[in-house]
Amino acid sequence: MSDIKTYPVAFTGQLKTVECDAAFQKDHADTFRRYIRFARQNKATTLITCQCMKGGESENRRKLKACYSSTHDNYWLARWSYSGSEHAPDCRFYSVWADEKQSEIYTSDVVKAVSPGYFRIKLPTGLQKKEATERVAPPHSATSETGSKRRRQPVMRLLGLLHFMWEQAEINHWHPNFDKRNRDDAWAAWRLKQVAEKISVGKTPLKSVLVVMARPGTQEIKNNWVTVDSAAASGKRLVMITYLKICGSEEEGQLNGMLPLGQAAGFPSLDVPADLISRLNRSFARELSDWRRGQKVMLIAETDPPIKKFRQRDGKPVPYSTCNVIDAALMTVSPRFIPLDSSWEGVIEEKLWQEKRQFVKPLRYDGEADVFPDFLLKDVPGRDIVPLEVFGMNTPDYLARKAVKLAHYREEYGEGNWWSWDAHLAGASDNIPAFPKKG
Repeated sequence: MSDIKTYPVAFTGQLKTVECDAAFQKDHADTFRRYIRFARQNKATTLITCQCMKGGESENRRKLKACYSSTHDNYWLARWSYSGSEHAPDCRFYSVWADEKQSEIYTSDVVKAVSPGYFRIKLPTGLQKKEATERVAPPHSATSETGSKRRRQPVMRLLGLLHFMWEQAEINHWHPNFDKRNRDDAWAAWRLKQVAEKISVGKTPLKSVLVVMARPGTQEIKNNWVTVDSAAASGKRLVMITYLKICGSEEEGQLNGMLPLGQAAGFPSLDVPADLISRLNRSFARELSDWRRGQKVMLIAETDPPIKKFRQRDGKPVPYSTCNVIDAALMTVSPRFIPLDSSWEGVIEEKLWQEKRQFVKPLRYDGEADVFPDFLLKDVPGRDIVPLEVFGMNTPDYLARKAVKLAHYREEYGEGNWWSWDAHLAGASDNIPAFPKKG
């Protein structure tokens, strides 16, 4: 991997801006630490930013925080949570993970940065047919090593891969200016293809086996055909990303041995085993319920290498491709492609959009949903992020987890510096608390 760089850091106060390049940070370390100390003592009026990516709409991003250790009497800089991807891939503040809790889900070899901005990911089933990484991980298990800490996952499952791609593409981010763009299926497909160029699974580039949602009459259909034909010739498995076809009736709301795909032009025919349908019904019951209610539900699937077959049409043999689906996962999204973990989250995401707020939806990968905030506000003056929490139940176990999370927020952000809504209370839909005021 290329060397990590130390980029200039800018301290912007009320009167002036001081920029410290890499040489200054090294040769004048004591002075640099005094700048950090001053910034920490004057948080309200001093902004610290990394200068690794100047220009464009990212100019005001990559904020840094001034840290202090009383034990060692030392000052240093660190990135804010959920900002690691804003930095240049070779910047010392860059991170594969938006939040360090995400890195704790997997063992260290599951996601490797092979060069700045490029990753190698380990899936349960490799994309090359001859690869021996077949079903190396069981389904999610509550087994723990210490009784309280969950075991790290040895591979990334398909839902984790979908979340990783969503986060790397920043599709889980929303800014009011995005309403000026056409954030539709074609846009999402384009963003996912861009991210796939930076990911490999084993030795296989993801872009070489990825087929994405495509509308009739578009170039993406031809791209899908080329990908399917290439996978058939090379014996590679496919990864498919699209969404379930909008459910129009109770009868259509049953999978019935098939995956009803929307925008699947250029996809091969699919053979879906009964045990996979059972797994989807069991593991993604909420997402399937969302689908039956008319919400958009994304699907990611991995298949065995496609096989060329022929069918008779007008007395002539016509070739087509077919393949067996070996695994799949589902993810509910809003009309803006923001992932949603509950119907209550959908209410809040809609309200945030209507009020023209800037926010991020943290993604849980293959971890536990209650570890992460439901949303993060990014437009509150004086706060880099403000967690938003929707509490949807009042069972004893749930209330215990709620107490732990609120204690964490008090320690991490300070009393009152978060927002919450008890959605389970009677009349809650008509009494949603106001969000913190934006700048």
